[in-house]
Amino acid sequence: MKRMILIAALLLGTVGFVPASARAEEPVASPPAGDAARGKTIFHGKGGCAYCHGTDGDIGRRPRKSDAHTQVIAQLDPQPADLRNAAALKSKDDAQRFASIKFGHPGTAMFPRETQLLDSDITDLLAYLAILRTN
Repeated sequence: MKRMILIAALLLGTVGFVPASARAEEPVASPPAGDAARGKTIFHGKGGCAYCHGTDGDIGRRPRKSDAHTQVIAQLDPQPADLRNAAALKSKDDAQRFASIKFGHPGTAMFPRETQLLDSDITDLLAYLAILRTN
């Protein structure tokens, strides 16, 4: 059992080979390796993200699909996340964001996209979302 926990910790990156006291500084997180331009296309297209999160992540500028659709989104509790406000996001890193997109976000209307989007699509979305958080 201990061996399985150690292997899982190594795979998840929770066990490092260099002690924390020997590290000079923690590296600054780099943006995801995805294609942000492609991510923007997915966000506004097949991902359907803009309907809830707004055009270019601007929650106040949601594209209009139908009156019924607009009313359903207005009644969501909790409301969709403001993707431009990093401090307000529940998912604090790209691994959590990837999981939220792929498998859905419990307690919200964010449903799984695992059958709709490839992992590479989600990686591209993450690159685009990183840009939104800097605007």
